[in-house]
Amino acid sequence: MPEVLTAASTLQCAHRSPLVVVPSQSALTVDGQPVLLVADLLAATVPACPNVGTGLTPCGKVTALTAGTSTLLLVHGAPVALATARGTTAAFPVPPVGWQVVSAGQNRLIAD
Repeated sequence: MPEVLTAASTLQCAHRSPLVVVPSQSALTVDGQPVLLVADLLAATVPACPNVGTGLTPCGKVTALTAGTSTLLLVHGAPVALATARGTTAAFPVPPVGWQVVSAGQNRLIAD
């Protein structure tokens, strides 16, 4: 089972720029860090993406989550995000540019 993501997790776009994810809840924490919800990942931004130049668009924001949603652990009815999370960003050119988890930032709470 994968670890649950928290505010201490590290996520980055394919261009190795960090995602900025703001936790929307504080009811469930691990090591004092709020657990991230799927909605938090879908609202994440990538403000420092270096994919710039003629005909290029930086990642900018997350556009989709294609994996890493817990089917069992919910916070106020919303699914938490897992270390297997990945998805796409708003970068151009296509094919879609991805993002992924580099580190869950914790190993105390795991889920399906």
